[in-house]
Amino acid sequence: MAIRSFDFSERPNGRESRVDLVRIQVGQLWKLRPDLNEVVDDLLDVIAAVHVVDRLVKRSRVGGYACPRHLALTVPVAYPERWAVQRQHLISLLKWLTGDHWDIEFNGHLGRKRTRVPAILSTGAPEMSRPFVGLYSGGLDSLAGAVAQALDPQFDTGILVGGQTGGGLKSLQSVQFAALQERLPQVAWRPFQGFWHQVGAKNLADWFIREQSQEKSQRSRALLFLTIGVITALAHDVDTLHVYENGVGAINLPYTAAFTGADQTRAMHPHTLLLMERWLTGLLERPIHIVNASLWRTKGEMCAQVAAAGLGDLAALTASCDSYPLHHVSHKQCGSCTSCVMRRVSLHAAGLHAEDAMADRYRDDLSHLTAQGGADRRLALRYMQQQAEQFACLSVPGRMLDFRLAFAGLEDARRAIHEHSGLTLLEVDTRLGRLFGQYAREFAGFSHDLTSPTRPVALSPLVA
Repeated sequence: MAIRSFDFSERPNGRESRVDLVRIQVGQLWKLRPDLNEVVDDLLDVIAAVHVVDRLVKRSRVGGYACPRHLALTVPVAYPERWAVQRQHLISLLKWLTGDHWDIEFNGHLGRKRTRVPAILSTGAPEMSRPFVGLYSGGLDSLAGAVAQALDPQFDTGILVGGQTGGGLKSLQSVQFAALQERLPQVAWRPFQGFWHQVGAKNLADWFIREQSQEKSQRSRALLFLTIGVITALAHDVDTLHVYENGVGAINLPYTAAFTGADQTRAMHPHTLLLMERWLTGLLERPIHIVNASLWRTKGEMCAQVAAAGLGDLAALTASCDSYPLHHVSHKQCGSCTSCVMRRVSLHAAGLHAEDAMADRYRDDLSHLTAQGGADRRLALRYMQQQAEQFACLSVPGRMLDFRLAFAGLEDARRAIHEHSGLTLLEVDTRLGRLFGQYAREFAGFSHDLTSPTRPVALSPLVA
């Protein structure tokens, strides 16, 4: 396996070091808390470097499987001793998250220099007495999770954190945040905290030329967004970051044997959150908590909470497609990828299919794809239906061992939840059985209506 090496201490063409060219833009963060621990400066540079390398090196594929890469990078930091202690924790996290082999060294000569600015936030103000900080993507889960937290009486302030590695989601997130502020005025919403990070081909030209193309999977994006979310929480004197992902999506069991390794995202997997907590707690030398309050809910149940609050129409403001924004004259979502199918199943289960259809959201009519010559675009639906049928059989009481044998990845989630939550393994098994059983019922209801002569109009949008 060839090792790809990248040194972010280099100064190409007499300019700044390479890490200066790829830094995450966080000037607003220092305005919030100029006294924030300066190891955060190193942290931002390290995760930026990791994300750049993840994008630069394209994975080879053999027999349809994505092969692991061996990636080596050197990053300049101001606190090399502290980073050396936490090095193995970071490498273990990256290997789990991306499926690759990583070798990271820390150069102690060129750390980031923070720009000193006056604070604009007086910490400890009354309106900040009970804040929640949530990681916000612009997808259906993040909106549903933010609504649930906004309605939770233990919080009176909401702070949503969104990161962009390109311009596609920025406007979508802003529109949703404005709608949340208008429809939930009882929450003292803080300004949406957005951070920008983009890999510039112009600045990193020789690396881009050498690699020829960019890797699309970008499994390190989770590290990037989770870290930015934690830092923002700390800037608001909060040690807990909330993430919003339904349990089935977070655990993300493979639909087929081909959906493994780098092809299977682990962004919000319970084991990912556990490893992130350990790493950041050690690095920042203070307790860090990352909580997914939606772990025991299906996406359909999350949507049902939004509907019960009278906010179901907000679902139409979100996007879920793997290819968003879709380059199509009339539609920005395909309607047939795994993310779109799960979205449609969930809105159907929550009784929100009419609102979804009114927005004319999708390119593909799932019920007629074969007749339209789109049999290949129906594969995701077929794989998901087969998986849901397995869930229905295996999630019943007394069959958890069979479930774990059929889906080896379930054991990682089971153990991580047990360690993170303090629940016994029996309690975890009981809750997992209920979760996947509920999802199977939601999918069965969707599939029935999809083939019914009187199916809801939401399942057959106009196809341009």
